[in-house]
Amino acid sequence: MEVFDRDLKRIGEIDEWLSLDFTVRLAQEGAWQLLIKDGTRQADLIQKGGGISIWQDGVDKPVLSGPVDTFQKYWTKIQHTGPGSLYIAGKCHNTLAYRRLAFPDPSKAVTSQYQSTRYQRLVSPLKPMEETIWEELNKALGPNAQSDRRIGGVNFGEEPTGPITSPWPRVADWLQMDVIGTKIEEWFASKGAAYRFIYNPQTQQVDLEVFRPRNLSKTVRFSPDLGNLREYIWTLSAPKVTRAIIGCAGEKRERYYYQKADTDSETEWGMQVEQFVDRRDIQLKVDLNTGEPVKSDSTMSDDEFEDAKTSLADAADTVFAESAKSGNFQIYPIDTAECAFGKHYFVGDTITVSVDGTEYVDVVREVTISVDDGGNTQDVAPKIGQQGSGEPLNLYKTVSEMQKKLRRLEARM
Repeated sequence: MEVFDRDLKRIGEIDEWLSLDFTVRLAQEGAWQLLIKDGTRQADLIQKGGGISIWQDGVDKPVLSGPVDTFQKYWTKIQHTGPGSLYIAGKCHNTLAYRRLAFPDPSKAVTSQYQSTRYQRLVSPLKPMEETIWEELNKALGPNAQSDRRIGGVNFGEEPTGPITSPWPRVADWLQMDVIGTKIEEWFASKGAAYRFIYNPQTQQVDLEVFRPRNLSKTVRFSPDLGNLREYIWTLSAPKVTRAIIGCAGEKRERYYYQKADTDSETEWGMQVEQFVDRRDIQLKVDLNTGEPVKSDSTMSDDEFEDAKTSLADAADTVFAESAKSGNFQIYPIDTAECAFGKHYFVGDTITVSVDGTEYVDVVREVTISVDDGGNTQDVAPKIGQQGSGEPLNLYKTVSEMQKKLRRLEARM
């Protein structure tokens, strides 16, 4: 682990610590945290404005780099005695994208936005996505930004270019004071281009890398048979709700109640779970003669009436989405000579996991690594698919298939 100062100049190396944990994320803010004995020369290296770069043997670039944003003193009578310990933490350099907003007109200062003829800006759908990422970051913090917004020591390199027929995905979006890092996360949802900011020790700058994730599903595989899995866990969970009951705007006996049931899940799990949703904003009441919904207000148009009925199903679907049955699994690889994070695969790459007779192929979105005080990697925990994207991982169909195949295998044995 190397340390740089606020000017990105390399000032030393830390090779003794109590614990080191860091998380590399795809097109998101990664994070790092270091626990080190206080009062030592190495602990004093990291100062406000500075940061660290974490290296892996045999790899010519840091796995992660980033500035410090937290110092915390830690002392106890039992373990962290004497001068105590110092907890130091920060984000990865991708945090630069989260420190800038997408101005409607980035050529003008924020106080001069009123001079522009537009209050929001359209991202060109004609450009490949890698060009769009590079351009937006450059306008916000690079050489093309307003002088007071430029961040020194960041190398943008040459603008990535590609023909209109390029296979790279494209994005069309409107920007109006959005956090750029958050916007790029949204754009990447289609598994398009990604980026990372990473420290370059040769130039002592931070390089912007815009890259296209690789499909390594044929060559990077994890399974117990290959000996590169220490542990895996899969979980199936029943739905929390199988019947959504929506109450509309009518009063007393005239209040209309709508029910939608997830009959497939009720049959599968042998259970019924009701949940009431109060939606008095849906302007429907019940016809006491037929039990059917009618307009609660005679001034409602026919289109508004149809929209209100559609809202009922939408409200029920929202309940089911929030309470759906779920399946997930987590793998804990062992770095081997043939398959190690940083060397053979990285965040963004598509890999294969084969467990209990089922193969699952998806993108590595996040990897958390723990390193002990001897510099030995203790845990490598990738999150694949939606698990690392900020959304709940739901691989219900895949995990259900794992369970079925495992039962068939046990029956044959």
